[in-house]
Amino acid sequence: MKLTRDDLLVGVTISGFFLISIVSMMACGHAFPAMHVWRSDGATAQAVLGTAVMLVFVPAFVAARFCFGYVVAFFLLSAVFGFIWLSFFTEFDYAHAVARWSMIAALAAAMLPLMFVDVQLWRPKLSEATMNRIVVILFAASLAALVADVSYGVSLGDPYGPARSAITRPALLNYLIGIIIGAVLPYLFVHYATRSRWIAAVGALAFALCFYPVVNNKTVVLLPIWLPFLFWLFGHVSPRLATVLALLIPMIVGLAAFLFLAADKNYLVFSIINLRFVAIPSLALDHYAGFFAHRELTHFCQISILRHLAGCAYGELGPELAAVYRDGNFNASFLATEGIASVGLVLAPVSAFICGLILSIGSAASRHLSPRFIAVSSGLAVQTIMNVPMTTGLLSNGIALLFLLWWLTPEWQPALARTPEPAVEPVDVAIATAS
Repeated sequence: MKLTRDDLLVGVTISGFFLISIVSMMACGHAFPAMHVWRSDGATAQAVLGTAVMLVFVPAFVAARFCFGYVVAFFLLSAVFGFIWLSFFTEFDYAHAVARWSMIAALAAAMLPLMFVDVQLWRPKLSEATMNRIVVILFAASLAALVADVSYGVSLGDPYGPARSAITRPALLNYLIGIIIGAVLPYLFVHYATRSRWIAAVGALAFALCFYPVVNNKTVVLLPIWLPFLFWLFGHVSPRLATVLALLIPMIVGLAAFLFLAADKNYLVFSIINLRFVAIPSLALDHYAGFFAHRELTHFCQISILRHLAGCAYGELGPELAAVYRDGNFNASFLATEGIASVGLVLAPVSAFICGLILSIGSAASRHLSPRFIAVSSGLAVQTIMNVPMTTGLLSNGIALLFLLWWLTPEWQPALARTPEPAVEPVDVAIATAS
């Protein structure tokens, strides 16, 4: 068997990512006990051995080629890894061993279609000029939505406080805001940036900040940092390694702030990166497992259409959990919502497979695009997948629109956007086989 240097780097970096994740989770336990990040005085042998099972997923990431599903799968791997570690210290009352194996199986089930379904779709042959017109339409529609939103009022309050809900707008405008921020603005930025139209690219990032007084959402503030970081990273590192580093580098920055920034007594940097960016998807799995261990399942009634047709014992799941645990609005990924909450731990892998199959449409729609274009334009979409239900992400946060835009976008032109490919240097790996 021959592995390239890039293959080895990916495998080693993922293993290092696991170690840093454990350190980060332990630090979160000391810094944020109110978030139910259960404190541990040290790494117990049971937790280390139990979490080490996750190493079985490393070969899949070494063997698979880069695609949109690869990015989603790695972020899911991070969430499940954190949950497995956390489950050895949690005080929530549920079948911990069953939950661990359920989430491991659900991750494997989702990864199969996400990383290994390779379908070539028919695509319309649009010219670059036609695509430029579509981009102008997207910008004009975004500007019109912003003007309409501002007409209802603005607020510059704390994104963690009541300012986010201080102004009431029609539901349609709220949906448009989610779609524009989650899909349209990242697409506009990477469209211009890959064509070296830097003034327009910077303008797209500045335009994104104009939405802050409307939504009071920290995501809008971080967007002008996150997207350029991804654009730089995927332009200088091979795509699969860049996927791992996209989580690892910010996590190391957050840990450094936790350890060395004595002036940051409120752990602002650490909380933004290591808690909300990395740990929350894992914490959500722990919360949902504890919540639904003793309550009726939703049977997908959290989906608006089903709620109106058949009724539901719950409102939105995020506020429902917030009322019980009092540590914030815990919306969560499809592993928790379409999985644990809807069908329970036993059938969660089946639900995860179906969700992975749906998201694999994005990989098929974008297979002709450069890794850099895919990674940057989906920079917020992947975060959405990790933190909201599948149906909400597809419709209200613009993931379905992003898939459509990928499908319409003309074939990537190397002259327009270059992503360096790693030098492929075979490394012989001897594998002893039993005769």
